[in-house]
Amino acid sequence: MAITETGHPPKETEMLIKRIVMFIIGRPKEAAIILLALLLTLVYWRLDHETRRAQELTAKIEGLPPDTKQTVTVYRDRVVTKLRDGPTKIEYRDRYLPPEGHIEVVTKIDHPEKPPVVAIKDWGFTRRLGGGLVYSGTLLPLVDLKLAYWRRYSLTAGLTPHFGGIGISRHIDDLTPFLNLELQATLGLDWSGRPRIGMGIRSNF
Repeated sequence: MAITETGHPPKETEMLIKRIVMFIIGRPKEAAIILLALLLTLVYWRLDHETRRAQELTAKIEGLPPDTKQTVTVYRDRVVTKLRDGPTKIEYRDRYLPPEGHIEVVTKIDHPEKPPVVAIKDWGFTRRLGGGLVYSGTLLPLVDLKLAYWRRYSLTAGLTPHFGGIGISRHIDDLTPFLNLELQATLGLDWSGRPRIGMGIRSNF
């Protein structure tokens, strides 16, 4: 994807906009169905988001049974920990768990009276194959390898039919109902050595 010397979008972008407008005008029924599907997706995401928030608030309100020192609950991409700190005080922790991460519950042998330590691995190196679609003058399939992650952000190395390069991606599970969908920006060189940039979406396989 490039910008012309005059600062205006390239002709490919203008053509894409014209095609979208012509599609809406020429096929209003299909355009209405697509719009309805997008609206339903948005409504589902809002409902799912509110349901998850209600579950988390319920976990806060319920507290802990008198004979319980600690509980750890995973709500999809959230790890909720409740820890008793004194006779009446309960500490509440809520952390994000990326799809690449995991949880470790560690109990120390020399401190059996203490509650287990809950370690959330939300950053590190990985080797996860993935793929998606990017737009770089035209829509291109993408195959990539995720190399590292930090919470919702990741570093990838990918290839398309026209160029290869390094990518930065972000999980959008806080914006959509899809837990394994990411926005992707890829910067690299085409097979002639010219710089290219692609924008699109990806997912882990």
